[in-house]
Formats: sequence, structure tokens, C-alpha cells
Amino acid sequence: MGLSLGYAVWRYPRYQRIFFPLLNFLQTVPSIALFALLMLPLSALVVRYPRLQDWGISGIGVAPAVIALLLYTLLPLVRNTFAGLNAVPGATLEAARGMGMRRGQIFRHVIVPLSLPVVLSGVRIAIVQAIGLTVVAALIGAGGLGIFVWEGLGQNALDLVLLGAIPTIFLALLADLLLQGLIKLSQTQTSVYLTTKR
Repeated sequence: MGLSLGYAVWRYPRYQRIFFPLLNFLQTVPSIALFALLMLPLSALVVRYPRLQDWGISGIGVAPAVIALLLYTLLPLVRNTFAGLNAVPGATLEAARGMGMRRGQIFRHVIVPLSLPVVLSGVRIAIVQAIGLTVVAALIGAGGLGIFVWEGLGQNALDLVLLGAIPTIFLALLADLLLQGLIKLSQTQTSVYLTTKR
């Protein structure tokens, strides 16, 4: 969704004035407050449409957590997708047109390879951010490793806190390292691709 919105903002620049201020505002809302704000409308929806509970949607649990994580991760995805697509040099695009490439070919063979490292950087930020926020999501019954952290804090039990915190940190670091490797690989592949196209 974030990648699609980033493409839309790049393709239709007039939407920048709508999306970027809204996404920046969402980033300023504390995560606990956003979880709480989502509980009320979701609870009201379940009361009005009880069948939503069959799909796992309720005021507490996974549904508000997933929506909140989606909203929080939109900004880095949209911003980096826009920045990556916007950073493709105009001279490169003109050269592609001069070679007789159509718009779709230019997008697939020139714009996407050149913008991919920046887009993947946004994915990296979003994933690491989401892993951290899942700890907070345990407060509204979303489960996960955050349960151990909050139970440990409530009982003043350091071992429980560490039982939840250490695997979360490990997952965040692992995701970060894997995506950094993927970014470097995409940069190398882009360089090789552009060299062979000359």
C-alpha cells in the first residue's frame, strides 16, 4: 500500500500537499494513543455489524494493532518510494526515450532499477519500526513478545522483560541486516544492469 501511494504521489504531484502532511501528522501521534483511538471505531463497527467478529475484527486484539502498524509504516514507504522515483536523472530518461523505449519500458527497465535501493531503504525502516511497535501492541491484546515485556514490568520481573525484549531486538537487528544486504545487492545489480545497457 505504501509503495502504491508513493507511486501515486510521484505520478500526480498535486497529491503531495494532501498525503505528506497527513502522514507526518500520523507519525507524531504516540503509538499507545493511536491504538486507543482505533479501539472505539472498531468496537462500534462490531456492534453494528456482528459478523465482523467472525473475521477476527474487534476493538481489541490483532485488528487495531495491524491498522496502527500499517498507518505508522506508511510514511517511510511513501516518502522513500517518492524520493527514489523522483531521483532518477532527467538525462537518463531522455536517453531512454532517444533509444525508442516506450513509457512502460522506461519505467520497468530504467526507473525501477535506479530507484530500487532508495525504495528498499524505506522498506527497511518500516519493517524495523513495525517490529518495535508490536511490543506496544501487546497492551491491546495483540499478543506477541510484548506480553512478556508488559507482564515483566507489571510484576517487576526483569527475566520476563528480557524474555520479550531480547528476541524483539534480535528480530529487528536481523531484519535490518538482511535488508541492508538486499539494498547493497540491488545497488550492485543496478550498476551491472546500467553498464550492460550502455
